[in-house]
Amino acid sequence: MDSGLLRAIFREITIKQPFERIPEPALVMEEQQSVASYADSAAQGQALSGTHLYHCAQMCALIKPGDVVLDIGCGPAALLLQVARLNPRAEFIGMDLSQNMLEVAREACHQQGIDNVQLIEDDMTRLSMIADRSVDVVISSMALHHLENLGQLEGTFRNISRVLRNDRAIYLNDFGRLKSIESVDYFVQRASDGADADTLLDYRNSLLAAFSLEEFQTLAASYLGPCAKVYSTAFSPLMMVIRTPKRRCVKVMKPEFRRRYSALPASRQADVNQLRLFLRLGGLASAF
Repeated sequence: MDSGLLRAIFREITIKQPFERIPEPALVMEEQQSVASYADSAAQGQALSGTHLYHCAQMCALIKPGDVVLDIGCGPAALLLQVARLNPRAEFIGMDLSQNMLEVAREACHQQGIDNVQLIEDDMTRLSMIADRSVDVVISSMALHHLENLGQLEGTFRNISRVLRNDRAIYLNDFGRLKSIESVDYFVQRASDGADADTLLDYRNSLLAAFSLEEFQTLAASYLGPCAKVYSTAFSPLMMVIRTPKRRCVKVMKPEFRRRYSALPASRQADVNQLRLFLRLGGLASAF
């Protein structure tokens, strides 16, 4: 464990008053360069590839053949397409409010020959194109901090509850609000290997815009039911996860996840290892 991480943990444990949340400068990412940079950051070996692998395995543990799976705020669909490829007998709906993100996602679907994904433009606070009780699984990765305020987060959770069938399965992950700007800057610097300036700026803005663990816990308890537990990385909620119990065994997929892990550069393997460690300490076991 590097000394910078130890200092960040110490700050997060000892600081009493966290900084005030700063909403994202642009609540919908439409600028072409920003969209391209974000899409590139999820490529093999790039800034998001390690975290995507960890969350992909967790999501797969919820998805059964025949399920309808809704990805809220899918962006360029890099993670969604990984999950869809591993679950060819499920149907996926990727929704985002950014037309440019969806265009990148459509092109990726075409290039990869993935035919079990439908992409739609919709607002996560309303889910107006999704009928009541029409979805088996709701997933989302690092999208909720784009919401402007707590009222919009509440609306999103309310509509997730509305569209899910009774056997609800949920996996939502997002950044959590740190207590120190210095800690924010440490984690941005740590992600700098292979990331361009636009990606790092977006990461910093995301950490500044994150909701708190307490806000997630309150809204999950109000809308998502008693089986939806909130987990966070130990010592500091850099990453938060809302997850319902596993619905399938992913043992058969573990060799593939391990192969993908082995193909990552050391810095991205370190991202996976730290998520495994600190979320396990927070109560959430790794899926592979």
